[in-house]
Amino acid sequence: MIFKIGDQVYAKLGTMPVVGTVVSIDENTGRVLVRFSAVQQDWYDPGDIRPFEP
Repeated sequence: MIFKIGDQVYAKLGTMPVVGTVVSIDENTGRVLVRFSAVQQDWYDPGDIRPFEP
């Protein structure tokens, strides 16, 4: 799946699944930077996250 900046996604932060927002995409590796709060963010492979469905 192709994500774009601003998409809301489910991702695991530690052991907890949480909702975050895509804030950057590394064009070279395809990895996606997901931000969960003002101080928490992490890089994910596209296969490790999925779109948020309310």
